[in-house]
Amino acid sequence: METIEWVAAGALILSLLLLIKVFGLQSRINGIQDDLEWLKGRAEGQVINPLKPSTAAQSEKPASAQTSLLDERVHHLLAQGDKIKAIKLVREKSGMGLKEAKDYVDNLERG
Repeated sequence: METIEWVAAGALILSLLLLIKVFGLQSRINGIQDDLEWLKGRAEGQVINPLKPSTAAQSEKPASAQTSLLDERVHHLLAQGDKIKAIKLVREKSGMGLKEAKDYVDNLERG
């Protein structure tokens, strides 16, 4: 291989790595935009979704002082049609398994 071919191959690899990084950053930006939208609605006192948490699943609730904030965030995501994001959020914040988090979100949705 000639030097120019090595340079071209290196540039291609670098371009692919940068593209992967850009996609990762775009995903993070989208998550931050969702959080800002939720916080804006909360600060303005808007009720995004009037669902109430179900009392049937008290044992499945995360043991945290911020359960009501988690519930509000989950309700917001459900109102946007982002049930998968809501389940992911519950798993991250509470440490629940997939089934428990799904059941928790389902109970909030049924409210």
